[in-house]
Amino acid sequence: MISAVAESEGKRYTEGYTLVEYDHIRPQRLYRDARIELSAVDVQVPTTLNVAYVPGVGDNVAPMLEQLGIPMTVVEPEKLASINLSRFTTIVIGPRAYESSPALVAANPKLFEFARAGGTLVVQYGQFEMANPGMMPYPITIVRPADRVTEENAAVRVIDPSSPVLNGPNRIGPSDWDGWVQERSLYMPRTHDARYRTMLSMNDTGEQPNDGAILVAPLGAGTYVYTTLALFRQLPAGVPGGARLFVNLLSADQRSAGTPTAAPKP
Repeated sequence: MISAVAESEGKRYTEGYTLVEYDHIRPQRLYRDARIELSAVDVQVPTTLNVAYVPGVGDNVAPMLEQLGIPMTVVEPEKLASINLSRFTTIVIGPRAYESSPALVAANPKLFEFARAGGTLVVQYGQFEMANPGMMPYPITIVRPADRVTEENAAVRVIDPSSPVLNGPNRIGPSDWDGWVQERSLYMPRTHDARYRTMLSMNDTGEQPNDGAILVAPLGAGTYVYTTLALFRQLPAGVPGGARLFVNLLSADQRSAGTPTAAPKP
């Protein structure tokens, strides 16, 4: 934690403020301590990564990935129809992006073609729209109310320790699940097609286990990744395990989407 202190005429000042100013209201100042928290992360980033990031709702992940040294291009959904995607190794879709952008929904077949040509497509959580036909390459179901893990320290059980997603380029261990904020996972699929490979199981106290936090599947010559983990909260909060796991998802390939070793849900 790094703090800033100003001194003037013998007084010390340790607060700053954010100004909220609109034409229709009086200016408001939101005061807070003048400090910033830095987190050092032991993370291995492949030198070949080149990521296109399509922002979602309330999404602050792309700047965090840039801070990890990952080559990053932010692509607005409206630009997907005209941009050449072949120079990217990975395309990432932000949380709830499909819900908020008809242009992204219209571009979904192009994103699937990117994966079929050998790319990696990583989609962060959506809501009930993700169960609609054509939203994901293979079907899932989501119940109402949706399954979620709201206990940020809920146990995470590894059901496929051989999964490349958990082993490279960063080996994910128990400490990577420490210090998570607000929640583990949300809007988790209740069931999923057998072509999805799973590797984790988790649940809130008294709830049934759910293995839908990360789904990985082959798509043509490439790889499709769907995750409902609250990584969009962990990276801005500087949680090291969230950053290390996110890099692994960006690096997923056909090995990650191999034959599931755990029995999938029907």
